[in-house]
Amino acid sequence: MDQIFEFSNKALYTTLLLAIGLFLLLRLLTWFLPLLLVKKNKRKQAWRFTSLFELTVWIIFLIWSVNFLAESSPVYAIGLFILLFIFTFYTIWLGLKDFIAGAFFKTNKTFSVNEEIKIGDYSGKIIKFNPSALLLETESGESIHLPYSFLIGKVMIKSHPAETILNHTFRIEIPKSENLLFTIQKIRIDLLNMPWSSLKKTPQIKLLMETQKGQMLEITVFSIETGYFPEMENIIKGKYSIAVTKSV
Repeated sequence: MDQIFEFSNKALYTTLLLAIGLFLLLRLLTWFLPLLLVKKNKRKQAWRFTSLFELTVWIIFLIWSVNFLAESSPVYAIGLFILLFIFTFYTIWLGLKDFIAGAFFKTNKTFSVNEEIKIGDYSGKIIKFNPSALLLETESGESIHLPYSFLIGKVMIKSHPAETILNHTFRIEIPKSENLLFTIQKIRIDLLNMPWSSLKKTPQIKLLMETQKGQMLEITVFSIETGYFPEMENIIKGKYSIAVTKSV
């Protein structure tokens, strides 16, 4: 019975030194690899597979260590095997948790492609249900990849198709004598007071350029119907513009 608990410190120290050496070698490889690869696309591909390569190397090393320590000490071998099991289980969970959460999320028929959705601080239109992440596109055209595991327990708000907010952009030229900030504020208030204007999104107004006659403004208005935009544009142009410009 006592022989089972006999162990060799030399075997343990050897394993620890090899682990430290392997760690330093992998760090040097990670640091030198971008310097060896000149092309940017090859560096990106190498970076993607570096973590997977390191994980494979460490799993192989742990399996070897279990066999190596088993020859001199069953206690060390059992302890290392338990660590290997925990490490492997945790690694598999990290790699598969988004796929597992995604499988449950996609079986829920509540959401569909092209629907507007808000999740916490993120909002946009659903573009695609990827295997491990939900792809959203914001109003500014940015893409957001939300891992399915991130969605667990989150409150998700879906906009009804009838409430989809549309936008329309046009330009007007105001006199130079007008105070720019004051005029922009007046235009914004007038737009918000229109019965067709969306109250969920504030009209966007910015100065494009100064012309010989005045100041050119670009105005983006929001509504739930495209048929309201011509009337909204005509009212603002009739009240503030010194020259009618074409819509963009």
